[in-house]
Parts: sequence; structure tokens; C-alpha cells
Amino acid sequence: MSGSERREVLNRVQQAGFAMDEAILYLDTHPCDGTALAFYQKARDEQRRAACEYNAKVGPLTNDQVDPANRWSWTDCPWPWEKEANY
Repeated sequence: MSGSERREVLNRVQQAGFAMDEAILYLDTHPCDGTALAFYQKARDEQRRAACEYNAKVGPLTNDQVDPANRWSWTDCPWPWEKEANY
């Protein structure tokens, strides 16, 4: 995966995460707004898809994405911010 492809996937993760955060703030005061709930679910699904794609192609963004079956591999790859610096 090229540096620009990594940035594009990481941007999708971040954009969807931002959308989720904004929807959560709104839903805190409007918990029955069906449109907002649907928006949140769409953003959550996109964030999960993008994070899974990043995890599969680049490495885990967070330590909860590590499969600890045989060993703790979280520190095998550069940290996400180190990957960004190496583009």
C-alpha cells in the first residue's frame, strides 16, 4: 500500500470518527432523533470498515485491534503516528 493510499484510509477512519463524535454530542440531547441515529450508525459502520482495512493492510491503529493468540504484537510495527511521518 502506497503512502497516499495509507493516508486516504487513515483519513476515512478519522473523518468517520469525527462524524460519530459529533452525532454522539447531538444524540446526548436528542436521543430519539431517528435521522441522527441513522447518521451515527452509518458513520460507525464506515469507521469500522476503514479501521479494519487499515489494520489488515498497514497494522493496528489501536491496541484492541491486536490478535493476542500467540504473542503481543502491538509493538512490532511503527506506531500509527510514526507511519504518518514516514510517508
